[in-house]
Amino acid sequence: MKRNYHTNLSFLDLLFNTLLCFAALFVLSFVLINPSKKEYNAKTKAEFMITVTWPKDLDDDVDMYVEDSQGNLVAFMRREEGLMHLDRDDLGRSNDIVHTQFGPIEHKDNREIVTVRGIIAGEYVVNVHMYMKRSEAIEVPVTIQLDKINPFSTITIKEVVLRITGDEETAFRFVLDNDGKVTDVNTLKKSLIQERRSPL
Repeated sequence: MKRNYHTNLSFLDLLFNTLLCFAALFVLSFVLINPSKKEYNAKTKAEFMITVTWPKDLDDDVDMYVEDSQGNLVAFMRREEGLMHLDRDDLGRSNDIVHTQFGPIEHKDNREIVTVRGIIAGEYVVNVHMYMKRSEAIEVPVTIQLDKINPFSTITIKEVVLRITGDEETAFRFVLDNDGKVTDVNTLKKSLIQERRSPL
């Protein structure tokens, strides 16, 4: 008598479980490939941004100085004071090239930016200073721009001319009230270099 061991029940169970595993793996891979975008949203906090630029073809080192209403001073030697921060000390061409394993990467723009992260009522002074004159240009035009970030608006743009090493010019002063509103902009001169030379 011939015995029959053939059955479809175990084969169907195996096939169903295999398909179930593939479906679970597919759902898991879909979740990992498309993570929530909210996790990567960077929250930035700044109320004002002051930007200084000068021609990118000039190898001159121009520095920005910003003094707040409390006497805090931000410049290349003090990059963070009070609620202000200098993001980069631009030296002209000398720090425009970064050497990587894939070769040099050059960023030609001459730009310094100071951000004001909170509101302190009172007067702020913004100066520019020719730290080192290297180019043959007789005059170096420097543009200084004040932007309010929240909501965005440009408050003022000023251009001054620096000629020799040591030149210092007040671009503008601006006054904030307690709500962060600019109530006055003027160009009354004030030297901030002496404050840099004082003991830190």
